[in-house]
Amino acid sequence: MDENKFSFQSQNLVVDYITFKFQHLNTSRQTEITNYLFKIGFNVYEESGKLIKPIKQSILVDLKNRYETCFVQDNLYWKGTLLHFSGSNAAQFYFLAKQNIIDWQILDTVVLSRFDLYFERKLKNTDQISAKAFLAKCQQELKQKNKNIRLEKNNKGFILKIGNRRTNNYSRIYEGKDSLKFEHEMKGKFLQPYHLLFVENNFDNFEQKLSSHFFVYFGKLLPLQYSYLDWLVFKLRPIQKQSICKNSFNSDYI
Repeated sequence: MDENKFSFQSQNLVVDYITFKFQHLNTSRQTEITNYLFKIGFNVYEESGKLIKPIKQSILVDLKNRYETCFVQDNLYWKGTLLHFSGSNAAQFYFLAKQNIIDWQILDTVVLSRFDLYFERKLKNTDQISAKAFLAKCQQELKQKNKNIRLEKNNKGFILKIGNRRTNNYSRIYEGKDSLKFEHEMKGKFLQPYHLLFVENNFDNFEQKLSSHFFVYFGKLLPLQYSYLDWLVFKLRPIQKQSICKNSFNSDYI
């Protein structure tokens, strides 16, 4: 395999969230899509986007289906309907898409509007500072560049949130029991050039481009001297080599 050819699997990147947007979705069309998704293993729900804590209501559900998806109506910032796949549900939908099982003719009016990837880095005995201290160091350094930095805590651990949730690129670093999870949320105009690659099953290019973006994004953002980013330094090397080779070629040619 070409060392410069990235795929999600080869780079240990996990698909964690997928959202599709419908500009106009009438009841009959939604019913057709619901029946199709149910047939391929997804229970289907709906909820209102206007509520702070929306109540998920069943549309078509059966215990035999292991996965689920949700239509979101009445969004606060956009008129239309969203179709969400989260966590393992997103991973399953993406798996089916890569197997050419998804019938895109039924989903012909959708637009890919959000796509999340994460990389999970296991904690090591050789890490010189704690995960909490690392996140605090990142927060301190990033505050000099970006005001939208928040270090919060929930029942699972600390979370460093980087950027504005409403922008095209937003990221979080989660502290787990024995790992740190680096998650990147991509949406809006940033994703527009990749929509056709997805629905036309051009996954080699889709994964190559989004994997490279994931690593370069975090590489520019985070202080690479800490051991918790050893994986990122390793992932960036082939990208940097490729860039150097291209620049060298152009220089020699000129």
